[in-house]
Amino acid sequence: MSVQNWIALISASVAFLALLVTLLRGMKSEAREDGKTAEVLRQVNSKLEGITKQEAANSARIEAIVERVVVLEQSTKQAHFRIDELREELHK
Repeated sequence: MSVQNWIALISASVAFLALLVTLLRGMKSEAREDGKTAEVLRQVNSKLEGITKQEAANSARIEAIVERVVVLEQSTKQAHFRIDELREELHK
């Protein structure tokens, strides 16, 4: 083999190794970014679960308050009915 062939072979080998290193760095960078994205998604999912639980608790509280308001309205209606009866008796 001539010197020129050796130089061409070495140059091609160095170019191939440089390409290989560049590709490996790109893969590591992508893997790192994928890991960061996965962590952010886990955090968002965790916060979403917390919000969902809080919303369920708030819904239960609101339902309990609505039931209490209905009972209070019925009681108030009965009280007004009794007051009206007492007024009629007083004005007789």
